[in-house]
Amino acid sequence: MNDTVFPRAAEIQPDHDGRRAPSVSEAEVPAALRTVRGAERDKRQERFFELHYPEPNFKLGWSEQTHKRLVNEGPPCHLGQTYERLAEKYGDLIQRANAAAQSFHERPAEGSTDPDRDMSDEIRRVASESGVDLIGFTRFERRYVTAEGKDSALFKNVVVLCRAFDWEKTQALPSVEWDVHSYDTSLALTLAALEVAEFIRGRGFPVQFIAGTGMRGEKMLAPVLPYAVEAGLGQMGANGTMLTAEFGSRIRILALSTDAPVTYGKPVDLGINALCDACRICTNRCPGRALSRNRVAWRGVTKYKVVAERCLPMLRYADCNVCTKVCPVQHHGLKPVLDHFAATGEVLGKEDAALQTYDFFEKGRFGPGQLPRFGAKEG
Repeated sequence: MNDTVFPRAAEIQPDHDGRRAPSVSEAEVPAALRTVRGAERDKRQERFFELHYPEPNFKLGWSEQTHKRLVNEGPPCHLGQTYERLAEKYGDLIQRANAAAQSFHERPAEGSTDPDRDMSDEIRRVASESGVDLIGFTRFERRYVTAEGKDSALFKNVVVLCRAFDWEKTQALPSVEWDVHSYDTSLALTLAALEVAEFIRGRGFPVQFIAGTGMRGEKMLAPVLPYAVEAGLGQMGANGTMLTAEFGSRIRILALSTDAPVTYGKPVDLGINALCDACRICTNRCPGRALSRNRVAWRGVTKYKVVAERCLPMLRYADCNVCTKVCPVQHHGLKPVLDHFAATGEVLGKEDAALQTYDFFEKGRFGPGQLPRFGAKEG
């Protein structure tokens, strides 16, 4: 089989239903929810950590390695069922797509270049046709590149690509079915990104995958979230990932770097910072108690911090994502949540027991005020 020939994203997910909500402008954000555009950053602190304590690669960290050990060496778990289904469904397609993404920068560019021609609209068009739901552009700041990636990061611009998870499936997580769907979405986005990268390469500009395939075997040069926020696609939420107006955090994010000329987006204030302060449903409903209740200054950015080690017990069962399921913004879209807040001063969904209830495999159903318990053998 030709290792560079892949199906299209639509063939992986022919019934893709992200249920896109309306976009939101800053003018629509209630005054009580306005804070800062993007994230609150201390650039001097960011520079200090860049120079003296480069971004750690969580793919190589203790929690990631412990997770692999628990899954591979521990007693049978639901995540094993997920991997079995994926192997049946895709064979070696996931491994081939990962390999193609991680070596794409080795492929020489083709065609003539025009450094004065802005390619933003062309890239948007190709991305949309390939199955991408959101796209943004920003500068490739090296301050977020991992210590291991410092010498291998290439090019000056970042193209951020997002694909939404299915709305209906998200409301029923966590489950093996959700995990398989999550991989379907990750694979579909990776295939779409390969099409976008091939288009850019054909216009004379090489491309490098920074991170974000979300699949086993992924390698990471830098975390994608800072670039997605800088590109103006959303703001960081209390659940430790980016919330968009259209999908909340119900998205997979991937990033490419290239020298193709593009117009950068700008960070936006969608009211997420203050909205999460008023909401905190995800903080209260996290089965691993892994989400901080208050913002902390972390590597120069003030944000809610995830204690990843506390996610390990859940990850023996599934790729949890309860924090996404219970979020009013993913469920309703940001605009209805903002409109409700403007009218009532309350967060839409905060009293919705059904939104906050989830089934956690054999441990049972957990509603507001209830959380599962985990033993030492579970991580």
